Amino acid sequence: MIHSVKSKYILFSVLLILLTTIIPIYFLVSQLKSNFKERSNLMLNTTIDVVRYSLKFSMLSGKQNDLENIIREISKKEGVYNIRIFDKNGTIKYSSDSKDLNKKIGQVAKEHVNLNIEAIRNIQKIETDNVYSSLEPLNNEGVCQNCHKEKRAIAYLDINTGFTNSENNFYTGSTHMIFLAWGFIIVLIIGLYIIFDKNIYRPIQKINSAIKDVEEGKLNTKLDYKFENEITSVYKHFNEMTEKLESSLEKIEQLHYDELQRVNRLKTIGELTSQTAHEINNHIAIIMSRTEYLELESEKDIQLSKYKDDLKSLLKQINNISAITKNILKYSKKDTKEFKEIDLLEITDGIIQLVKPVFKKKNIQLINKSVPKKYFIQADELQIKQIITNLINNSADAITKNGVIEISIEENTEGQIVLSVKDNGQGIKQELKEEIFSPFFTTKNLENRTGLGLYIIKKICDSHKAKIEVISKENKGASFIITFNKG
Repeated sequence: MIHSVKSKYILFSVLLILLTTIIPIYFLVSQLKSNFKERSNLMLNTTIDVVRYSLKFSMLSGKQNDLENIIREISKKEGVYNIRIFDKNGTIKYSSDSKDLNKKIGQVAKEHVNLNIEAIRNIQKIETDNVYSSLEPLNNEGVCQNCHKEKRAIAYLDINTGFTNSENNFYTGSTHMIFLAWGFIIVLIIGLYIIFDKNIYRPIQKINSAIKDVEEGKLNTKLDYKFENEITSVYKHFNEMTEKLESSLEKIEQLHYDELQRVNRLKTIGELTSQTAHEINNHIAIIMSRTEYLELESEKDIQLSKYKDDLKSLLKQINNISAITKNILKYSKKDTKEFKEIDLLEITDGIIQLVKPVFKKKNIQLINKSVPKKYFIQADELQIKQIITNLINNSADAITKNGVIEISIEENTEGQIVLSVKDNGQGIKQELKEEIFSPFFTTKNLENRTGLGLYIIKKICDSHKAKIEVISKENKGASFIITFNKG
């Protein structure tokens, strides 16, 4: 679950919101409460000191009747709620509220029901009302002992203070901030979830579903969108990709059909050619034997001796025809793919002999610059013949006039066999070098060109673990170099 993008997004969004909102608000509210507590304690202590001073002044000056008025005046200050003075029995003698007079302190202030008063100032907070209550004894000091005979406390002073209206509102608002923050977080999380689900998660699911359809062969799959953004840009490229795939599939199917037709025709032609070559060999054998007989007779017969050179020339041409027909038979009889040790130079010579008469008519010189020796490689003979034939034909197509095609085979310092086919044709533009091995790519304006020649050559090289590279400049010819591992 946690590995999905959706889960990670929700988790990290919640953590980020908590870190950036709740924690700062928590510290802020905690600081505000601490400040309010300090302020309330300060106000309470100040009020106590003022009341004590006023009480002492009134008593010493003999103005005890003014004490009630002083208490009520002090209680009018905002934030001072109650001021009471009660005796040891708990009866209230002085109060800022006249209704409290002569009542028991436990009746009007329940927090003082269980009185356990010590000779110290006791401050406590009444949590329900945000009120701070102070209760302290008024001890019988030396100046008071002339009138009061109590040993310890004469009476007890009870004062309640709290927040002003504005402070109370502010304090309540700070508390509400926490609930507001939680509400904000919930709304924010829901909003982010909806945005993520609508704009990211669902589009990704839509793309995944479309990709699965394409994998199942539904190349007409399209992704609909109303406006463009980063996600719909992917939709657009996906639609373009499926259009190209669909178009390519149609081309491949058409090409496959055409190639099947062509292969069928070539197969028929190949069988006829093989049969024709076989028949020609039969007739050539007869012509050769009769010509050899006449050549022998020319040694004895003076009348025939003047045709001796002509007979040798005829024998040479007959041998050439015989070599061509043998190559045709050898080239056409292999049907299955088989890797074995073959001599690359021997195969190349055979192909050169086969195509040389045709190239001679096109005024193209076909030159084998290889050093005569054995160049063994592990390969499929028919596919290697296909490579060499295709490369030679491509070079011939690139030549306009006075063509020269040079073929060379050599062994490099690493013991690899290197085949090179070089021509003086039109060459290849620099920007096209990366595309020439792509399927259906061709720059030829000739009929029946599929753009698969170099693509097939590259695939054959890959299957033989051979490396193919091209060196070319526009109008400067081209060299195709294939490096085979040594057999």
